[in-house]
Amino acid sequence: MEKQRILYVEDMEDCFNNTLKAIGRQYELDWIKNSLDAIKVIKGDINQYSVAIFDVNLSYDPLKPNNEQTTEGLELIAMLREEVNKQGIDFPIFCVSSNNNRKNALEKGANEFMWKEEFWNGKGKQKLEEYLEKAKI
Repeated sequence: MEKQRILYVEDMEDCFNNTLKAIGRQYELDWIKNSLDAIKVIKGDINQYSVAIFDVNLSYDPLKPNNEQTTEGLELIAMLREEVNKQGIDFPIFCVSSNNNRKNALEKGANEFMWKEEFWNGKGKQKLEEYLEKAKI
């Protein structure tokens, strides 16, 4: 059986490793590290993926306070939501962040917002499997 592919947009390697551990190897996790590559995928063949997981703060700067971090992940979520809506695809989008961007993420088109620690501690895999199971119906 072919593994389901997940589009994962995150700029930090330790977050990628934590996510990989959290969801297991039953999925094929395609790690995109920056906005430009994410846009290429979103505008390309998004149908190759079953779900997308986005970080909000791409290019995180530890010297800046949270309210000054980039939020380009939110714009990518909006772009992906617009693209899948045009195609009529039921496509789950997760926003996984260490900052409280829940309201903005949901407004931009995410189906689910989770804190990174929450996602990595088991809830992420559970929610992911729920969305993927619904998509089969």
